[in-house]
Amino acid sequence: MNWEAIGAIGEVVGAAAVVVTLGFLIFQLRQSTFALRQQSARESTSSLQQISLAMMNPSTAGSISKIYASPDPDLTPTEMAQIEHWFLSYLLVLQQDFLDVHRGLQPSALWEARLVIINAIFIPQWSRAWWQRIGRSYVIPDFQTLIDQVLSQGPRDDGDYWKPVTANSVTPGEGTEDTA
Repeated sequence: MNWEAIGAIGEVVGAAAVVVTLGFLIFQLRQSTFALRQQSARESTSSLQQISLAMMNPSTAGSISKIYASPDPDLTPTEMAQIEHWFLSYLLVLQQDFLDVHRGLQPSALWEARLVIINAIFIPQWSRAWWQRIGRSYVIPDFQTLIDQVLSQGPRDDGDYWKPVTANSVTPGEGTEDTA
């Protein structure tokens, strides 16, 4: 066998090794991307659960319930602080979700579900006024624009968060199953 044949065989083996290595790197990159997406969604859900747990504190729940029950509640400074931090907690988590969706780290379907939360926290007139006066300064301009778009649609259920959900108020296919 001559040196040219050995060199050609070496080049073919080398090229095959490069192709195999690239295939492995592509596989690893996909696995890493999938893991990052899962981690982002889990962290968001965990953060939202922590905010919900804070609502189980009777004092916090009482303060926040006041703004949902009355358009002009009589709030103490302590209650206002609780409410502001509650809103801020939601806004920072939701802003991160907004950024993660735009970076491809979360599916857009998850973001659509988060929009429901935004609509819910901005039902009370008090929260809308807080947003205009204070809240918008806590978030980035792109997220401000998104919140402003949500608020331009008016509050869900004409501002009555406590409006009972009935079978007639749920869109078919959303949360109900036809048993007939």
